[in-house]
Amino acid sequence: MARSSSDTGLQEAFTAAGLTRRQRSLLQTVLRALDNGSGPGFHAATSDSALVALIRAHDALSNHAAHGHPHGRLLLRVLRTSAACVRTALPILPSLRTAITELDTMAEALRDTDPAEHQVLTRASATALEPVITSATDAITDHLLALWDATVSPNHDAKAAAEIAVSVYLRGRDREALRKDLATLLTGTPTAADLAAVLWPPPRRHHVTVLVSGARTLDHLDVLLPGSRQWPVTVDQDGWPKARELAALLARLAPITRAGTLVRVPVDATDLGTAVVLGRRAISEALDQYVAGNRIADLVLAGPWAVAGPDERWVLGEPARASVRRTAPLSPSWSDGLRPALRLAHIAQRVEAPMTSAALCWSALESIGLAEKSARLARAYALQTLRHQVMDAHAQLRLTVTEEVRRLGSRVSNAQVDLRRAENALAKRALLQRTTPADAKALAESVTRTRQSYLDHVAAHQHALDETTTLMALIDAHVPRTTDKPTLTEPDRWVDLLLPARDGDPLAAARDAVTTLSTFAGGLTHETILLWRERLARPQLLAKWLQEKQDTCHALLEWLYTTRNITFHHGQFAGPVDLATAHAGRAIIDMLLEILGRWHSTQHARGQNPTPPSEILKVLSHRKDALNLTLLAATSCHPLSIQHLTGPDEVYWSATR
Repeated sequence: MARSSSDTGLQEAFTAAGLTRRQRSLLQTVLRALDNGSGPGFHAATSDSALVALIRAHDALSNHAAHGHPHGRLLLRVLRTSAACVRTALPILPSLRTAITELDTMAEALRDTDPAEHQVLTRASATALEPVITSATDAITDHLLALWDATVSPNHDAKAAAEIAVSVYLRGRDREALRKDLATLLTGTPTAADLAAVLWPPPRRHHVTVLVSGARTLDHLDVLLPGSRQWPVTVDQDGWPKARELAALLARLAPITRAGTLVRVPVDATDLGTAVVLGRRAISEALDQYVAGNRIADLVLAGPWAVAGPDERWVLGEPARASVRRTAPLSPSWSDGLRPALRLAHIAQRVEAPMTSAALCWSALESIGLAEKSARLARAYALQTLRHQVMDAHAQLRLTVTEEVRRLGSRVSNAQVDLRRAENALAKRALLQRTTPADAKALAESVTRTRQSYLDHVAAHQHALDETTTLMALIDAHVPRTTDKPTLTEPDRWVDLLLPARDGDPLAAARDAVTTLSTFAGGLTHETILLWRERLARPQLLAKWLQEKQDTCHALLEWLYTTRNITFHHGQFAGPVDLATAHAGRAIIDMLLEILGRWHSTQHARGQNPTPPSEILKVLSHRKDALNLTLLAATSCHPLSIQHLTGPDEVYWSATR
């Protein structure tokens, strides 16, 4: 399901700043990459990023040098899959050839030398990669400066934007905080340097306050967390610093039914949202000491928090929790083979510690016998990502067109307010009889101009509403959807409108409607339609894209297993990309369960016994390889069918389409 990569206010800021379609697309790509609800391949954690691959390879080498893990074939697989991800970025970051050479050389050395020498070799290799990672990070920032005003192909642009988005994510930017900062920046005409300062700000000192429930005092907290403060929750709040702010937090926490203490910790973060994540994590890890010291105590962090930034302005909030109007089960029937994975996936989603969450995701794979099937799962992931992203383009088009019409409607409302204000000013001056003829004329002319502006906005909004309604009806006539929610019932009919036109094409009007509406929506929506039309017009390009998605997932799975070993074998619960690993692990499990659930639901409806998960992956693995070979030899993607791409029916390529 597509999610908005901006809002009406930010869209208005884009328009006021005069941003081009590509500039809007770049910023929307970054915001989408920071949205935890983004689909597969869109969020920074699941992007095929060379920078993340380099960081993972460096961390694997460093851990092997220090602890001897990962070792053997697992270490080789991490290096090889990381190198495959880095290679995809060579067109935009040619300097990464140095990293590929280092990874390939290291893999060869590990294979050919005595294991007793491996820790020395991996330590040297990790050291060699450090300046490469630094230079790659700098190169991505420089790429923004060049990309902001450049004109490049959609595929090149998408890859560069994805790397920029990942770099922003790794800097620790919170989506909502970035959205607000962009809205402020775009009140002027920002340069690429101005934008870079907003995307990659330096960390600054914040203070995060949360309630620890279950104890009134935490002894020696200032030793475990230097700079921390605590205030036991009692009736007497005299002497509390920032008493009003802390009282407001207590009011949000009410009713407090157990002993508790407010704990404040200093953290260095790029924005308030990230400060909250880091602060809660620091306090949670400190509580490990207290739980171990008193096994009876049930110490937990409350949801609401208060945070003060460098400006010492306090902000109250609580963790965002998504809700839906109604929800449905993964499958209408219980599948005994999936029950352990369902339980582990649910727990992994609720665990706050990222590396523990990632390790549980791997355990979910183990529970259904897929731990040794990484290559097959990566192939299934690539197929499902293709299906998901093509369908998402339709939902994104509808969503952003609606948002753009709403933006024009908000202009009407604002213009109406301006008109009433001007008319009231004129009437007030006339009533007071203090207006000179010249002033009265100026006020009357102002009212006339404001009224005309209002009428122009009304006309523009009505024209957009009428035109988009007509054009969307042309698309809907060919692309049916469910009535209860906007889900495509026949995704192949949407693919028809993205494929190149054929002679005597009866879909010309609907295809033109997609073009016109995507242009109207602009930004990322327009770029997405262009991108998929280019991929579907060139079968070899689509095959290359599929392989990149497979390589990305394969690298993620090898790293997920590595994270599981580091967490459970060495008790290491923090890493350089642990948040990204946890998110990616949950995304892969979600997608796997979606595939298996849909497959079993289809079989349940047909009265068939459910196919074991390992057999499903075997079928999908063969299907992906066959599709790739077909695409490489094809001259057209018109036979492609995504409707049952990851389902039990073998109809992914049909000459009758």
